[in-house]
Amino acid sequence: MHFSRIASTLLLAAGAAAHSTMSLGAVGPNNAVLFLNGFHFISGNEGKQLQADHYCALISNDFIQCTIYEPGANPEKLMGVEYIISGDRFAKLPDEEKQLWHSHQYEVKSGLLTQPGLPPMIDHPIMEILVNTYGKTFHTWPSSSMKNDIPIGIPELIFGYTGVTNPDDDFVKSRDEFYGTNTTLIKEQREDIVDPPVIPGADSWKYGYSLQLALSNTTKPNADAAACDKEEGEKEKRDCVNGFMRVDKRGVSHC
Repeated sequence: MHFSRIASTLLLAAGAAAHSTMSLGAVGPNNAVLFLNGFHFISGNEGKQLQADHYCALISNDFIQCTIYEPGANPEKLMGVEYIISGDRFAKLPDEEKQLWHSHQYEVKSGLLTQPGLPPMIDHPIMEILVNTYGKTFHTWPSSSMKNDIPIGIPELIFGYTGVTNPDDDFVKSRDEFYGTNTTLIKEQREDIVDPPVIPGADSWKYGYSLQLALSNTTKPNADAAACDKEEGEKEKRDCVNGFMRVDKRGVSHC
């Protein structure tokens, strides 16, 4: 798989000359970045559905990186990031790392993942590539604080739909109305796209895992504090040796 095929397809969509090339890592002529709209849910909470606009840059032949914005807002809030890699690259990841990634097979085949404004002749070859990719997504603007003017809280691990659960029909309909897309028609137009089996390890929520991010305080005491603690400890030992032990009302010994 070569993501450079996506670049050449986008060049055609932008009306560039046939001999033009798009450098990986660049957005290309006429701002021809890969623009995707899709649906996410929060790890551990399949009912918390989100819609997301992806603005993606092609970094290498098997790596795409996207910034994610809140659709329809003015201005759009920067919700997070998604990294996309090829199936071959995903297969080589350690099992622990695979837990953080989700598959794109169903998103492509169902029409949930769209490229608003692009005709089928452009959409189809790009989706033939994306159907065998995997995404790692974090929303740095937590869903619980989307109504705030700044992001509050711990970032969230995000997954994509696989058909086991789906976003509500009304939610999908509202997306179609906003962008002028037709999810049902898009699904029909992609029926001939071959979707390879999902590589084991992706979509970890299907295995019953609920992965969440959390803060962990790993602060180490500075030298002065450590010396002070050592001195206090030595004093306790001396007091105990000299018989200065006492027991409070709770039965806790103090030296």
